[in-house]
Amino acid sequence: MIQAPNYLNPYMQQPVIPQQTTPAPNYNAVKIDVHNPSVSAPGVGQVAMNVPQYAQPTAPYYNYPQAQLYNYPQAPVQPYYQPVSMPQMPEQQIAQQAAPQVAPQVAPQQVQQQNINVPPPVVTQEPAAQPQQQAPAVEVVPPQPMAPQVDLNSFIAKLTNPDYEVQANAMEEIANMVKDNPQKATELLDEKVVNALNTIINADSSKLAGPTPEQVAARQKLMKGEKLSDADQKLANTITPMEQAERNKSYAMFTSAIMQKLFGEEVAKLTGATVPLTELPGAVAVVEQLKNNPNPMVRTSAIEALSYIQQPAYKQDLTTLFTIAKNDKDKNVQEVAAAALAKLEQVPADVKAPQAETPKEQQPQQTKAA
Repeated sequence: MIQAPNYLNPYMQQPVIPQQTTPAPNYNAVKIDVHNPSVSAPGVGQVAMNVPQYAQPTAPYYNYPQAQLYNYPQAPVQPYYQPVSMPQMPEQQIAQQAAPQVAPQVAPQQVQQQNINVPPPVVTQEPAAQPQQQAPAVEVVPPQPMAPQVDLNSFIAKLTNPDYEVQANAMEEIANMVKDNPQKATELLDEKVVNALNTIINADSSKLAGPTPEQVAARQKLMKGEKLSDADQKLANTITPMEQAERNKSYAMFTSAIMQKLFGEEVAKLTGATVPLTELPGAVAVVEQLKNNPNPMVRTSAIEALSYIQQPAYKQDLTTLFTIAKNDKDKNVQEVAAAALAKLEQVPADVKAPQAETPKEQQPQQTKAA
C-alpha cells in the first residue's frame, strides 16, 4: 500500500494558527471595512491629514437588502487527523503510468500527403498618415491707387503749346469741367497747371505783330456798319498774334479765377479756414495785370476775374483795388470798376468770431474771525 505524501492531502496539513501582531498604524482619517464599516477619527492631540469635508448623505448610496457575502450550505468537515485510505492499483498499471510515453513515428511520405490548413497570417496595415491640410493661403491684395479721371499731362501740354488756339481751347475745357463736374476738376489743382496759366498771363506781347493800319480801317468801317468787300471783311476779322496773346491773357485770368474759387472751397471743406486773397494760386498775377497792363481790355478782364472770387473775407482788399480802377484813364475800365464796387457792397462784411473773454481768477474768500 502506497500512501500519498502529506502535501497531497489537504486534511493532513497542520492548522495554521494566526499570530497576533501589532496592527499597523492607520494614517487615514476614514477606515473602510466591507463587513463592519467604521470611522476612525484622530484622537486627542492628533491632527487629521487631508480630510475632505463632505455633506452627510440623506439616503444610502446603495439601498438594497443586505445579506452575508458567503451564504451557502456547509458540509461537515472530518477531523484532519483521520487517515484517508487510497485505492489500491496493480503494480503493472503503476509501472505503465510511470514509464515515459513516446509519440509514434510517422513516415515522411505520410507527412507530405497530409494537407495542413495553415491560416494565412493576419497583417494589420496601419492607415497611411494623411497629410495635414494646410489652411488656404490668404492672398493679400495691395491697395491699388485710384486711376486719375483727368489726364493732367495732356492739359499741361496744351497750355504750354505755342499755338494760341490750342491754349484757348484747353482753358475753355477747364472752365466747363469746373462748372459741370467740380469734383473731377479738383485734380487740376496742380502747381504745374497754375504755373502754365501764370505764364500765359505774364507773357510779353509787345514784340508780337499787331494789327496793320489797313486792318484798323476795315474794323472801323465794320463798326460803323458800312459795307465791306469780302477781302476787307476777312482782313477785319483776322486776329493778329499780339491780339491772340492778349486774348489768351483774359482767358487765363478768367480760368485762374475759377480755379482759385474751387481751391478756396476745397480748403474750407477740409479745414474750415479761409485762404487769404494774396495766397490764392494766381491771384497776385491778376492784380499785377490790373495795375500795369497797358491794354484796357486786359485791365477790364482783371477786374471781372477778381469780382468773381469776392467774398466777405476779401471785401476790404477788393474795395481798395476797385476804387483805384474806378479812376482809370480808360472809360470802359471805369465803368467795369464801378459795377464791381456796386456788386461788392452787397456782400456782407467779414464778421470775425469774438474772442472768448479770459475768466477772472477767483480770489479765495476770507473768513471773518469770530
